[in-house]
Amino acid sequence: MELKLMQLRKAAGYKSRDAFAAVIGVKPLTYKTWETGERNMNFAQACMVADALGCSLDELAGRPQYAGSYSDRRQAVLNDDYAHLSDAGKDAAAGAVRGIRASEGVRRTEEKNAGEGDAPDTESQVSVA
Repeated sequence: MELKLMQLRKAAGYKSRDAFAAVIGVKPLTYKTWETGERNMNFAQACMVADALGCSLDELAGRPQYAGSYSDRRQAVLNDDYAHLSDAGKDAAAGAVRGIRASEGVRRTEEKNAGEGDAPDTESQVSVA
C-alpha cells in the first residue's frame, strides 16, 4: 500500500506527510509508518484516511477497479476514460455531460408538451357512419 497511499495523498493536494497527518489527527511518525508500509492501519483508520483523501477503501488498498462492476458497459468505458483525464479534462467532461443532460431535459419537456396537444379530444369528435 506504500505507493498507493503516497500517490493518493499527493493527488489530494497534500504535499507533505506531516501536513496530512495533522489533518487526520495522527502523529506524523504514525502516518509515516503507514505510508512506508512499516505498519498497517486498522479498519477504522483506513476509513478515516480514505474519507480524508476522497477515495474508496479499494483505491486506498490499491485494488483494481473492474469494468464488470457496472451493469452498463458504456458506463465502465466512460469511467475508465474519465479516470485518465487531467483535472482540466475532467472539468470539461463534467460540463459536457451537464450540457447533454440539460438538452435532454428540454427535449423531454418539449415532447411532453407536444404530446398533450396531440391527444384526441373525445368530447368534440363526431362519428360518421
